[in-house]
Amino acid sequence: MRKRILIILLIFTCVKNSYADALYSILNSSRNIEGIEGHISNIAEDTLHSQMDIENLMKQVDGNLSGHSGWGAYQFQDYQSYGQGAASWVDLSQTVKTGGSTGQLGQVVNTISREFPIDTNAFSNGVTSSSSRAYYVDQSQTIVAARAASQLDYDKVQDQIAYQQMLQQQIEKTDNLKSAVDLNNRIQVEANLINLEILRQAAISNQQQAITAQGGVNNALMNAKFLTKK
Repeated sequence: MRKRILIILLIFTCVKNSYADALYSILNSSRNIEGIEGHISNIAEDTLHSQMDIENLMKQVDGNLSGHSGWGAYQFQDYQSYGQGAASWVDLSQTVKTGGSTGQLGQVVNTISREFPIDTNAFSNGVTSSSSRAYYVDQSQTIVAARAASQLDYDKVQDQIAYQQMLQQQIEKTDNLKSAVDLNNRIQVEANLINLEILRQAAISNQQQAITAQGGVNNALMNAKFLTKK
């Protein structure tokens, strides 16, 4: 009888210990889960704060890249336009033909034309060839146009240098990214305008070379006609 009671007590003790161990494991697991959940919560909170920081930074960037800085038209000066009577080569030829105009280039043409007038009548009286007379007119007009354009551009060069230096001095005065970008674009635009001015001078130079070549063609034609008559 005693043996049976002892066995029952041992069995009950073992079962009790097993339940205690199981309960302890469950409590431990629950604590670990709570710790993991807390860690996840902290990560989520940090992520939210980071996202808010990024959004604030993006708003600052957008603010620095929006609005109007005023550099696009700051103290703008048009040093490239020739004014009335110079919008095209045809207009320029007409300006030279009439002896000038009220535009900037037209005024220089007026001065040069008075010094070296184009006397088509005198040339026509001495030359019977219509092509030679046309060549004289074209050559004379091209020379006056080229001289006037080069003189006007040369007179503007020093002003353009001072203007570029003024824009350069504004670089240190920019106080945000938007202003810095706009000022850089403005300086680039001014450089492009100067390049176009150089391109126009190159076109005038090409016109001079072409009219000179035309003179050679005219001479060759006259020689051929002379030899044919013989």
